[in-house]
Amino acid sequence: MNKKTIITALLALVTTTSVLAQNPIKTATAPVSFSKRDFADTIKIKVIDGAVVVPVEIEGRIRHFLFDTGSPLGLWQGQKEAWMRQLMADSLLFGDSNKNRQHKTIYQIPTMKMGNLQIENYPLIVEDAMKDYLCGRFDGVLGFNLAGKGLSFKLDTKDSLLIVTNRKKFFSEEEKGQPSAKYRTKQAYRPLVIVDTPLGFIETVFDTGSLNGWFDLPQDYLGQWFKKSTKKRKVLDDLTLQTDTTVKARAGLYGLSTDTLVGRLLHFPTIKIGELPVNDLYVTTAYKTMRIGSALLKHASLIIDAPRKRFVFLPHNNQEIRVGNSEAGSISFIPSESGDTLGVLKAVVRKGSTAYLKGIRTGDYLREVNGIPINDLCTYMLMERKDEEALLKFYSPDGIEKSVRLKRTN
Repeated sequence: MNKKTIITALLALVTTTSVLAQNPIKTATAPVSFSKRDFADTIKIKVIDGAVVVPVEIEGRIRHFLFDTGSPLGLWQGQKEAWMRQLMADSLLFGDSNKNRQHKTIYQIPTMKMGNLQIENYPLIVEDAMKDYLCGRFDGVLGFNLAGKGLSFKLDTKDSLLIVTNRKKFFSEEEKGQPSAKYRTKQAYRPLVIVDTPLGFIETVFDTGSLNGWFDLPQDYLGQWFKKSTKKRKVLDDLTLQTDTTVKARAGLYGLSTDTLVGRLLHFPTIKIGELPVNDLYVTTAYKTMRIGSALLKHASLIIDAPRKRFVFLPHNNQEIRVGNSEAGSISFIPSESGDTLGVLKAVVRKGSTAYLKGIRTGDYLREVNGIPINDLCTYMLMERKDEEALLKFYSPDGIEKSVRLKRTN
C-alpha cells in the first residue's frame, strides 16, 4: 500500500463535519435552481482571516454567510426561523470534531438573493451551539453544493469581491499560467485535494470555512501512518522542531471543547497543493482534524472552476507563497471556566515560542490588547487587527502582571 493510499484511507475519520448519510444531501440539493442563465455577477464581500463572508438577502433582510467549501450544504447558526421550510426530518447524522453526533432536520431557504442571482430551494440545517463563538461575524454558511450545481466562483480576497457565474469558460483567461489543483468530491460535495508534503502525498479536505487555518494534520493519525516504518518515522522526526503537551480548543458543530494533547511543531520547507508551492510552512499537529484552511486565501485569491473540477490559485504578489513566521501556533486562547473572575480568556502557550520566552505561560489571563480591556470573548474576537504588533497585558493566576509585544501570526 503506497503512502497516498494509507493517508487517504483515514480521511473520513478526522474531517470537521463528517456526513454519514450522503444520499439525503444530494436529494436535498437536487431542487436548487437559479433565476438566470448565462450570467456573471460581482458581489462585495468581507474577508476574515482569508475566509469569505457573502451578503445574501432573505425575506428582504441581509444575512451574512461564510463561503465554506468544507460543508456540503448550508448551515444556519441560530434558531429555526419562520421562512425556513422543512424538507427532511431526522434524515442526517452529523458528527463534528468533538466526536458529538446528532440527527438533523434539513430545511430549505425558499428564496435567497446573492447579488442579482436568485437561488431557490437552498438546503440547510439549523444549529445554535456555536452562536456564542461567532460574535455576529456571520449568520451561517453556504456549502460546496453550489459548485456541485454548476456555479463557478472567484473568491477575490485581495479586493474583497466574489464573482459568481454559470459560464463554463468565464475565467479561462485569468486561469492561464496559474497553479491549480484538481479536486474530487466525497461525502456529498466535499472537495478533496492532493498535497505533496515531505511526509508523502496526502489527500485532504479543502476547507475555506476553517478560519485562519493553514494545514491541519492530526498527531494521532501521524503516529498510525508511520509506526511500522522506521524510515518514514525518521522523516517525521527530522521535520519536528519540538513536541509539546498543550491545551487545544476545538470548535465543532455542537460547541467548544478543550483537550490536553501531545502535538508536534513541524517545519515543512515546501509543500505543493496541486501545482501551488507553499514554502516555509509551520504546522502544529495538536488538532484532530485534517484540512487546508482559509489562511491560504490571505496570500492568494481562488477560482473554483466547477466544470473542470479544479481550484486555480492567484497569488496576491504574483510570486511564490512563503509563510515563514515560526510563531505560528505559539499562543492561542481558550475561554475561562464558568464563574472564573480573573478573566474571560486564558493563554495556551507553546514551549520555546516567542510568547514563552517573553514570560507568558499557559493559564495566564489575557486582560488587555492595545489598551482595550478584554471583558468578554467577543471583544477579543471582533477587534480589528490592523497593526503588525499588538501590546498584550496578562495576569498570572497569582496576580503578577505581564505586558508583552507580539507580532501577528500568519
